[in-house]
Amino acid sequence: MQGKLGLVTGIALAIALGGGCDDRDSDKQGADQDKQKTAAAMSPARFGVGWHAVAETRQSNWSFHTAPPPGRLLASQSTEPDPLPGDPSPDALSGIRAALMANMLPAHGSVHIEALVNRALSSISPTAAETAPDKPMVVLATTPWNEESLLLWVEVPGLGVPDAATVGIEFDPSAVAAFRALGDPAAMPDPNEAPDGAAGGIASGRAAMLYELLPQRTDSSPKGNTAKLIVKYGVLHVAGTAASQPKLDEPITTTSTVGTIDNAPEIVRFAAAAAGFGGLLRGDPAMRDLSCNDVIALAQSVRQPDADGWRAQLIALMYRAQPLIDLPPAR
Repeated sequence: MQGKLGLVTGIALAIALGGGCDDRDSDKQGADQDKQKTAAAMSPARFGVGWHAVAETRQSNWSFHTAPPPGRLLASQSTEPDPLPGDPSPDALSGIRAALMANMLPAHGSVHIEALVNRALSSISPTAAETAPDKPMVVLATTPWNEESLLLWVEVPGLGVPDAATVGIEFDPSAVAAFRALGDPAAMPDPNEAPDGAAGGIASGRAAMLYELLPQRTDSSPKGNTAKLIVKYGVLHVAGTAASQPKLDEPITTTSTVGTIDNAPEIVRFAAAAAGFGGLLRGDPAMRDLSCNDVIALAQSVRQPDADGWRAQLIALMYRAQPLIDLPPAR
């Protein structure tokens, strides 16, 4: 009898210990499953390349470099081989132009969305009546190419010494599943050295970047009217190494939402048009609700002077690409 009792006690103890291990394992499995769901939601097959899961990479940092002349690319903006000494850098449109002039679409790998967006940011300067903002500007808008992501525009004024300044965006994993920079935050022109007529998104000492965000999906949203519910997507951090330089932490919340992209500032609309055009040329699956006519309309909604003519060049190529992109392929 005692032997049977001991056997039963041993089995019960084993089950209890096993249950404890299962709890820990289930927590780990749950975390792994969450990561897998996030990875599946932002898979290249559905959303294209360049995405970062916020659970693993929360921070996007900016760095500043000497600004190139208008129409030139920074080396880190392109994956193409560096030009030979004495040869000019390729324009962001050169490969696209060559293919379209031959009445065909460029190879997907030859289209660099980051280069197009950075060049778009440098093509619009503030108007004479416009004054640089005295604090960071954050704009959230619905993405014109699908219903699942958002566009985030972040502009930082008056940086003074860029080598000593650090700018970073820390995304909140509870609100943002993934993000991608549509421009190149690692190849941003120096705000103090931007050439005349080229803001780099940064005329008058301003630096700016465009992101695409994939908000977290949740089934636990409050019932009823949630129009006034404020969601915090992250924090913009601006700091300098000198003690005299103030540190700034600016929350990024739904209070900065402007609705559709049509309500966003002109520079944001044009940057989005450039990103959308590049995405269409690359066959980016995120652009599933966008047509070439849409990006043409978005680019033409900008009314500011086209100082260096780059905007006109881009729109002309959009028109040339339209029948190749929007019409079904010939069988």
